[in-house]
Amino acid sequence: MILKKLRENRKWSQEQLAKMAGLSVRTIQRIEGGNSASLETLKALASVLEVNISTLEQEIVMIDKTTEKWQSLPLLFRLNFVGSEYAWMGISHRKNWIRAEKFAAISGLILCLLGSILGWLRVIDIGLSMGGIFLIVTAYGLSLITRMGDEYEIW
Repeated sequence: MILKKLRENRKWSQEQLAKMAGLSVRTIQRIEGGNSASLETLKALASVLEVNISTLEQEIVMIDKTTEKWQSLPLLFRLNFVGSEYAWMGISHRKNWIRAEKFAAISGLILCLLGSILGWLRVIDIGLSMGGIFLIVTAYGLSLITRMGDEYEIW
């Protein structure tokens, strides 16, 4: 949800927003953390933030690359998000980075196991295992990018 960005644009703390909306700070934290909110909670937040409920239900689909904060990030990190302005690519969504990480790790493990078994049977050379190792290293790289995105709060 976009709640955190709306709150930060107004330079409000979670405590201030909670008090104005008549909610607990923990509720604000849960919603900003990605949990769903009840209709009554959304109504209260929409009223305070002067937006529609549908606006609060939106997911941030594009990383704002014009901000000073974005420009201050390491170049190698920013290069991973080239093309994030195209929503169909999905690279501006944290969940897609995690999905790719899991896919690479599981595929890598399967290839390593197959390479070991088939190599032991002398059916195939070491190439299969090397492909598996490459995918595992790729999964590690994807996890680092995801964690850096969390650290730099780009999601």
